[in-house]
Amino acid sequence: MRESYLRYFFGFMVTVLLLIVLIFLLFHHGGGNKTVPSTSVPLYDYSNNDSEVRMTIDGPTNANEIHQQVQVTVNQNVVTYDQIQGYEGTVVFQEQFDNNENAFNAFLRSLTIAGYTDGTSSSSLSNEQGHCPLGDRYIFELIQNGNDLERYWTTNCPNVNHSYYGELLLTMQLFEAQVPSYSTLTQNLKI
Repeated sequence: MRESYLRYFFGFMVTVLLLIVLIFLLFHHGGGNKTVPSTSVPLYDYSNNDSEVRMTIDGPTNANEIHQQVQVTVNQNVVTYDQIQGYEGTVVFQEQFDNNENAFNAFLRSLTIAGYTDGTSSSSLSNEQGHCPLGDRYIFELIQNGNDLERYWTTNCPNVNHSYYGELLLTMQLFEAQVPSYSTLTQNLKI
């Protein structure tokens, strides 16, 4: 009888120990590859200095003559919309819209909610080229004085590793909303 109680006691102790280990693993390793954003200040604190944020949509991998990109760059003074042809960055169309510090601050706060600074700086995911070759790649950058402070990317292909962990659809919609005629400008593009 004593042997039966010991068996139940040890079984109970093993179960408790396994639960403790499981809880520890969930709370200490549950974040996957996510890293702490490299910016040391909140994103919206960049609204009053020489900073800008950029979204680039890089179309499918195809011939240089038909390859297309769209780029929206926003800073406290101007929103720039560029259509880019080929792989060498030839701007074939550009339109600019006035901006101001308050509008830029509101935009950066919205990007914060969308997770714009959520991503990984893993060297294995530093370059988006070649990923999702038949789809689109989305590159998101925080730039200050011409230098990338953060650069993350994702794709519209399923099951492709990527470095951007923010909300893709919301982030794209926020950038598109900065360009008053975005849908008209992009209606004939194959992106």
